[in-house]
Amino acid sequence: MDLTDILRLPEPLRNNITTQNLAAGETLFTQEDEATNFYLVTLGRIKLVRYINEDRVSTFEIVRASQSLAEIALFEDIYTCTAIAEVDSEVIVYPKELLLSILRSYPDVAIDFMEMLVKKIQSLKFRLELRDIRIAHERVLHYLRHLVNFPEETTVVLDRPLKDIANDLGFTPETISRALIKLETDAAIARQENIIILQK
Repeated sequence: MDLTDILRLPEPLRNNITTQNLAAGETLFTQEDEATNFYLVTLGRIKLVRYINEDRVSTFEIVRASQSLAEIALFEDIYTCTAIAEVDSEVIVYPKELLLSILRSYPDVAIDFMEMLVKKIQSLKFRLELRDIRIAHERVLHYLRHLVNFPEETTVVLDRPLKDIANDLGFTPETISRALIKLETDAAIARQENIIILQK
């Protein structure tokens, strides 16, 4: 059962979920707020950040349509990060206690939820792999290939500013620009504005 398919959800859950619209820059929840809901993004893009101290903010995930966020809410009392809409977005809001009850009672929903968690783990593993790639243009190429199902898909449409992507990759904007130029020079990619074609 697809948790985004509202009409197929168990009736107790279907009757109690809501949708929430967010304008670009609007906060969905903040770090250390009481954790009361689990969310699925249906439109737009949500950035998850953690405030380390007054001078340092760490972005650790960009959540896109059909992806979930705030899974930790089901097992913790507070949110451990802040969720901010990067663009106009919409999320489905699942009340924490009700969703936990449904997961205990409906095995098919529980299996779907576990599948989402596995995908999250895989995404985290990928981000750790990226950090271990020291050469800038190799890290950027690995990232671009991850964005699509390479080599089956080769067209990447960058939906975020390069400065934001650079920050996610641990680079300055100048470094990622040089890396893209290097990849073009090496014929690893072809680029036109925000569209990148990966070469097989």
